[in-house]
Amino acid sequence: MTCKVDRVRDKYDLYNLDARLEHRYRSTDEGVRQLEDWINCQILERAMEKAGMTVLDGEERNYYRLLTNDEVLDSARREARGELREASVDVDEVESNFVSYQTVRKHLNECLDIDTSRDYNPDPGADLQQIKKMRQRVTNVIEGSLARLSREDVAHIEDPSVTVSFKIRCGNCRRRHDVIEFLSGNATCTCQSEA
Repeated sequence: MTCKVDRVRDKYDLYNLDARLEHRYRSTDEGVRQLEDWINCQILERAMEKAGMTVLDGEERNYYRLLTNDEVLDSARREARGELREASVDVDEVESNFVSYQTVRKHLNECLDIDTSRDYNPDPGADLQQIKKMRQRVTNVIEGSLARLSREDVAHIEDPSVTVSFKIRCGNCRRRHDVIEFLSGNATCTCQSEA
């Protein structure tokens, strides 16, 4: 069974992806997180080209940022999604094909036999960014589903605003924490400082 990186490589005709991925990992300072973004930009660029768009230098990176960066305004994200849809890019499908940090790391380790252990340094900020990206992806999927259902006159809601939150529960005291607030703070449950 092929991994997701192999599947999107074949689906989007990303020729020599493995060789380019290995070269970028070994010859630059790029870590797995940067390679995740690079692959996803490649996916988006190919989807744009297949839809007949002429992709200007850096345009795919800008669209990728607009689609995935948690700091982008919702209105700018909706506008970017609308522009891509008008150009016949299936944004929901493209986003579902984006790869995650863990997927890229697994591909490097298991498919390309590259040891990425040097790449891990505990970095709550980087993990927080990853969680924010995931939250934005989930938000985009929900918004896309609502938009399709509204167009088909199945769902009836005026200008919906989607909010997604992830919660964790401490196994010791059973307190619930919002993950983003938890990692943005000191990442320690209250019960630990009370002990």
